[in-house]
Amino acid sequence: MVTGRARLFTIGVVAVAALLPLSADPAATAAINGRYRQFGDAGGFRNVLPPGQKGNGNALEALGAQLGALPAHSTDQYRMYHDLGYEATTLTEAQLPSYFKDASFGVPADDVDRVYSPTLGVTVIRDKSFGVPHIFGTTRAATMFAAGYTGAEDRLFVMDVLRHVGRARLSEFLGPSPENQAMDREQLAAAPYQSADLTRQVQELAASGAEGAAVVADMQNFAKGVNAFMTEALLNPFKLPAEYPALQQLPRTWTPEDSVAVGSYIGGRLGRGGGDELSNLCGLRATASELGDPVKARRVFDDLHFTDDPEAPTTSSQPAPYPSGLGPVDPASQPKVDCTTLTPVGPGSPSLDDLLAAIRGAVPLGPESAQVATAPWGRMDLTLPNEMSNALLVAGAKAKGGRPIAVMGPQVAYFVPQVLVEKDIHGPGIDARGVSFPGIDFYVEMGRGPAFAWSATSSGADNTDQFVLRLCDPAGGPATIASTGELVDGQCRALEAFQHIQIAKPSLVGLPTGGAELVLSWPVERSRVHGPLVARGRLVDGTPIAVATRRSSYGAELLSASGFRRLNDAAAMGGGFSSFRAAVAGIDYTFNWFYVDDHDIGYVHSCRCPQRAPGVDPNFPAWGTGPWDWRGFIPRTANPWDLNPAKGYLTSWNNRQAPGFTAADDQFAYGPVFRSQLLDRRVEAALAAGPVDRAAVVRAMEDAGTVDLRGDTVLPLLLDALGPTPPIDGAPLPAIRDRLAAWAAAGAHRRDLDHDGGYDDPIGPAIMDAWWSPLVQAMFDAPSGHAIAHFGIGVHDPPQGHLGSAFDGGFYAHVQKDLRQVLGRPVVGPWSQTYCGGGVLAACRAALWASLFDAATSLRAEFGSWDVATLKRTVADDQIEYAALGLPAVPPAPWINRPTFQQVVQLGAA
Repeated sequence: MVTGRARLFTIGVVAVAALLPLSADPAATAAINGRYRQFGDAGGFRNVLPPGQKGNGNALEALGAQLGALPAHSTDQYRMYHDLGYEATTLTEAQLPSYFKDASFGVPADDVDRVYSPTLGVTVIRDKSFGVPHIFGTTRAATMFAAGYTGAEDRLFVMDVLRHVGRARLSEFLGPSPENQAMDREQLAAAPYQSADLTRQVQELAASGAEGAAVVADMQNFAKGVNAFMTEALLNPFKLPAEYPALQQLPRTWTPEDSVAVGSYIGGRLGRGGGDELSNLCGLRATASELGDPVKARRVFDDLHFTDDPEAPTTSSQPAPYPSGLGPVDPASQPKVDCTTLTPVGPGSPSLDDLLAAIRGAVPLGPESAQVATAPWGRMDLTLPNEMSNALLVAGAKAKGGRPIAVMGPQVAYFVPQVLVEKDIHGPGIDARGVSFPGIDFYVEMGRGPAFAWSATSSGADNTDQFVLRLCDPAGGPATIASTGELVDGQCRALEAFQHIQIAKPSLVGLPTGGAELVLSWPVERSRVHGPLVARGRLVDGTPIAVATRRSSYGAELLSASGFRRLNDAAAMGGGFSSFRAAVAGIDYTFNWFYVDDHDIGYVHSCRCPQRAPGVDPNFPAWGTGPWDWRGFIPRTANPWDLNPAKGYLTSWNNRQAPGFTAADDQFAYGPVFRSQLLDRRVEAALAAGPVDRAAVVRAMEDAGTVDLRGDTVLPLLLDALGPTPPIDGAPLPAIRDRLAAWAAAGAHRRDLDHDGGYDDPIGPAIMDAWWSPLVQAMFDAPSGHAIAHFGIGVHDPPQGHLGSAFDGGFYAHVQKDLRQVLGRPVVGPWSQTYCGGGVLAACRAALWASLFDAATSLRAEFGSWDVATLKRTVADDQIEYAALGLPAVPPAPWINRPTFQQVVQLGAA
């Protein structure tokens, strides 16, 4: 019987299924030259991308999936990805092919599945093993056409969702549910584009020179390929994704502007940082009010922000000062905003906090997420974590075989179908294999070339600022909160204003009740210089103001395509790492990029980072009246980088980039504890034993991926601070302390190595989960003036978010540094004060025991017993849950803090 989600999904599908022929188009299976390991392929490339390549299911496939018969290649990388967790400590080189597929160019002759030509001048081969498309073009236009055609074959419905999200028009595609409207409003706050704005980006790039024109031509041919598949799908039910009849929608023409919209959404979430200046200012005011001392409140902010903490782990050891040349803060640059007067722009807008979070691309720390859409068949979670990827690279001198090793990839949560799509593409000026986001997959964004590979982690560098605009009346009247002009360089300039109107998709059974839900009309206001307005209000003296947010890539997202074009061109990359560095210089988004070939490992940071005016404090809003505006952008060569570091390895897990490269205003976690240290210690231990092979680097990644950062790095200090004897009776505190100590001594893992369905140590995680928030509050709340709440600092990034990644952006470094101070341990760059117990160890110890007692009380309420043996965190509590973007979801999987797409590379290896 079809029930629940499947019942609604079946609507509109059965009728289409009745029209289907009994068999699909025959595959070309005759022996053919699959160009295996041609195009200069050096060999030694493997990867994995769960759950599988296939992402479009027709009506019959959708019905079969509801009955448990999933289509071929829709989940065939699921088990190989997740089963690696059971080999975390024992994996051998011989086992690698069981967990990472061959990522060579081309297809072995015995692995050819389907051969077809979507247009003249190009051949596509799908391999039997995993269904990846291998594209071989004789002309550039045909090659890009096939990129679009195969992208639509694999992800048409996801592409459609992403372009509607990027245009803030999801409600007109999926319906005007409150969730869909909220997503539209939040995207509109971050990137309020009209169609003309998207077209302008395309036209400006086309007119910028030969390279820009070539990118636009690629996009146009890509769009032709997408549209060709759409046309076929409208005529052939075997090709039409089942979501369309279920929605009572048809796919509409794809344009280059749609790719710009997708890039705007993806880049705006994953390739930006900062934009929290207003929240910092209002938090500082609230903290000062509680402490009764603005100077002390600023010291608290500086302590907790870790702007330039000397103990913070960095990817590059080479100093890269940023921002620089600002000098002392000029009070004239700082407007005295009355935070109590601020209201969102436009009636019915999301709350100001939600809008500010949307602008800075924030993913909430915890299981709740605002990035959830709804379709007629149920919930669609589109949460994209913005800082959750890692990389481990080992120099050739430290590797068996003498050639460097890389284990690296992006973490973009888990979806079915996956929100990344893989392809292998060859034609004039392009030879690459790897992954991209659907809709912007005309180039490989992370993957490999003939004799090198590259990947990325989100960086979060400060490329977004908030400016306070002094409002004025362009007609010359007195300024009010509703005024439509801003004062810039003494002139009143009109603000841009328009209504974002969309006709929302009717419900599955007809028009919504009361026609108001059908036509959605929301006001948008923009400053031509400072970006979209998010709030209006007053200064403390009553002066009317507005607040705008300027992102360096705003209105210029398409420019980064030039950098990806170079990465895909073997000739452009012929100079090795220097060519890689030059290519990455063409990417404006803020990412950490990693490179490996047969000689070198390297790191380059990309960012169109603004050069701020002298006297500005980058952590707080500046006046947008002219004198305090950006002074251009730093040279690309000023971005952090490294090549073959003396220590013999590079790691990144979204940690700080380089010494002197300061934390963005929204980043409070770049302190002495960061999850990248879990990788560092394991790589260093492996290297200490002698040259490593690929399996050893994979083991380091996988072993780090199940560690609770609190238990590994903070808990030993907590145990020292507690001492052996609790001052409180009435709870099994000694037994709880002992279990925590045993868990820490065993590595503080949250894993099931013996595959029995339960965590190997379920008690330690349960206790730590219950204790963490109370202990942070006990240490910091009163002494800091409740700064954590006022500044909105994330206390914990838990596995219970079910996104896979965790332990990024929490309060881990703060607890560890403060404990070292109260225990009298060495501290480089000490804080202005010690928070726990006011710096008195006895008082701190009492507070910690009291917080552990509170945790024990909550554990008793949760588990119904004081018996410590009953306090067990389950695998299901943390498990990875694949968000369904169409076809029914695959089963949940054990938690692992690991990239979604992952490459294992050592050139020349098997």
